[in-house]
Amino acid sequence: MNDIDLEPVLASCHYDLSPETIFDAWVKPDIIRKWLFVGPSSRIVNIEVNPIREGYFSILECDRTNGEYIDHYGKYKEIERPYQIVFTLYVPKHFAGESTVTIHIFPTLNGCELKLTQVGVPKEVTEKNWIEMLHHLKTTLEEQEQ
Repeated sequence: MNDIDLEPVLASCHYDLSPETIFDAWVKPDIIRKWLFVGPSSRIVNIEVNPIREGYFSILECDRTNGEYIDHYGKYKEIERPYQIVFTLYVPKHFAGESTVTIHIFPTLNGCELKLTQVGVPKEVTEKNWIEMLHHLKTTLEEQEQ
């Protein structure tokens, strides 16, 4: 099966927050550390982000159960605050090769809607994780607002 045969990964979430707040959660290390690629048994140990077109990012996760390090890295292909981020994503521990993630943030009457699409990876590998992370972002930001 090649990339053309793969169905895109889709995830979305509504937030009672501004598009700017949601956008910033994708590019600010202090917020990224709390939700992006963090699991119940892991922590983020290093973050490097340069959120400009062709800027590089790396988010290094450590699994507390076995001490294994997992790097999530890539390049920003498009970045239009506060409505769109497109980046390549490599996570050799979880899938081979490059995938592309597109984040669209749409304003709504009472906040915004985030729609995520990932191509280049089988749905069963990342879709559930993206859905969980988007909801974790919601609870993280809601707790921060209190």
